[in-house]
Amino acid sequence: PVCWIEDRREQLSANTNCREHHYEITAYAAGDGKILAVECEATVDAGAYSVYPFSACLEAAQIASILPGPYDFPGFRCRTWSSATNKPPILPYRGVARTGVCFALETLIDPLARQLGIEPHDVRIKNLPLPEQMPFTNVTNKLFDSGDYPECMGRVAKEIDLVAVRERQKQGEEDNRKIGVGFSIFCEQAAHGTSVYSGWGIPMVPGFEQSAIRLTPDGGLEVRVGVQSHGQSLETTLAQVAEEILTINSDDIKVVHGDTAYTPYSTGTWGSRCAVMAGGAVSSACKELAKRVLQIGAHLLQADLREVELFRGEIRSSSGSVAIKDIARTWYHAPQDLPPELASRAMELTEGYRPEPDSGTFSYAAHGCVVAVDPDIGDVEILDYVIVEDGGVLINPMVVDGQVLGGTAQGIGTALFEEMPYDAYGQPMANTLAEYLLPGACEMPNVRILHMETPSPFSAFGQKGLGEGGAIGPPAAIVNAINDAFKDIDLAVDRLPISPARLFELINKAKLKS
Repeated sequence: PVCWIEDRREQLSANTNCREHHYEITAYAAGDGKILAVECEATVDAGAYSVYPFSACLEAAQIASILPGPYDFPGFRCRTWSSATNKPPILPYRGVARTGVCFALETLIDPLARQLGIEPHDVRIKNLPLPEQMPFTNVTNKLFDSGDYPECMGRVAKEIDLVAVRERQKQGEEDNRKIGVGFSIFCEQAAHGTSVYSGWGIPMVPGFEQSAIRLTPDGGLEVRVGVQSHGQSLETTLAQVAEEILTINSDDIKVVHGDTAYTPYSTGTWGSRCAVMAGGAVSSACKELAKRVLQIGAHLLQADLREVELFRGEIRSSSGSVAIKDIARTWYHAPQDLPPELASRAMELTEGYRPEPDSGTFSYAAHGCVVAVDPDIGDVEILDYVIVEDGGVLINPMVVDGQVLGGTAQGIGTALFEEMPYDAYGQPMANTLAEYLLPGACEMPNVRILHMETPSPFSAFGQKGLGEGGAIGPPAAIVNAINDAFKDIDLAVDRLPISPARLFELINKAKLKS
């Protein structure tokens, strides 16, 4: 047995390093806002050591391929660097590389739009791929599966009531605070398959998933998966996948996970892969078991196999019905009532799943926020926050909302609170949660989440991975809103987090220049 004991100080000073990117980025556009090309040089602080299996190039290697985000433009050049420092090594953290990439590109679009005299969200819509282009291959050869990106962007602008916000800005605030509105849009490639990881040269290639299922003697279902649920609600969603196919009530379905002695081999829960990979494996296994159950049901009903169907825990035909519980009881306890070819077919099986093509699914979302900024102290209050997300076919919208909301809280932390500063001697200066600030309930706005459902043709039943998306969009949307509030003085916030002291200093510098 192994016991790991780590206090808060050690966790903050010695745990993973991430999110420290530096971008030099330029966009070239026509007068109507159509982006012609983007070029960028990016440096990522990779820490002191390279960590298996992703190496010190974990984020730097991704930046060049994902920097174009959801946009459709023809010209692109990008060079990235991994920088070795005295800090802890870089490891995957929710939204791997995409939070920085989204921040760099999205905060570039707003000043471009202002320079051209166009609303920023209109520039975004103009450069997004159309639904009829799907599946769409972008400038870095990313294969987008499905979606209506312009509709997503337009809907978030409508929900945030952009027209009303602009009118409010003209009228001004009684308390002298400045109102701003900002947007961001991004895509989240999830459930990367064999071709992706083998192309990267990673020694561990997790391009598949397995599920073992068993119809129990009482008519219940046991589903065993190698992925681990630690906040993703897989116990709920995978049971729902099984219920949808076998029509067994989810209360009678037990999802077994977290014990490698009893579950199939898996590389685990990460990369927003579970809904697509594990969901696909459970779906495949349940479909195979459904065939066996239907065959037994047809025999017991003396009906043609083509005439029977699963419905609410029963096998039904025009001549009658038989409960799945009775089918289980017959197979386990009265096999003499079945022909040999049915009695010998097991009521438990293991099926694997590998999507094809296996380049991953692309969920996407547009974030919109309205902020009020006190120019005298640099305080930022988020007045309204709207997310329009397309995660394909949603297994459980409530679980999805929880994932998106939790990620958004992390994204707000990235934007306004979380920072690990180092002194001139390379010593970490945030060793407790008194110095390393996190957003609490009082700092979280009332986030409104709306869904679009565009099925993915690259997954078992149209689902997409979206567990990291909530953390990607907030920094760019919030910074764009702050810059919008002070567009009269050309404020350009370009560094995170935006602490009150840092923002106060930037506002005063911008006032002097204007």
